[in-house]
Amino acid sequence: MISDFDLLVEETALAFQIDREDILGPGRTKTPSLARHVVMAAWADYHSYQDAADRCNRSSHATAMWARERVLNMAGLDQSFAMMIAEIYRKCQYGSNDMKEPEAVEPENESKFLEICS
Repeated sequence: MISDFDLLVEETALAFQIDREDILGPGRTKTPSLARHVVMAAWADYHSYQDAADRCNRSSHATAMWARERVLNMAGLDQSFAMMIAEIYRKCQYGSNDMKEPEAVEPENESKFLEICS
């Protein structure tokens, strides 16, 4: 679960090489807009659409719904984008940076791990 919004914004800003303020600001240029959509989509996976929109200074939950759809579609079409999003999720999945992440799954146990998760 992603529970640290500030960490999510920081990791997304780093991945897109922009400032945190660009994500939360009113700008509509391509890169900050896409980064904002990533933040809203990631936050909306575990929280309400309205909360995702509010935290990104947007008024409507429909904006977060559209953001999530856009990010999922882009990830399906562009593997490098999907990998970037997966890395952001991985870094934010466990809350703040001082929380311990679970141990990595060994390759020989990966299929067993996937069976358990599905």
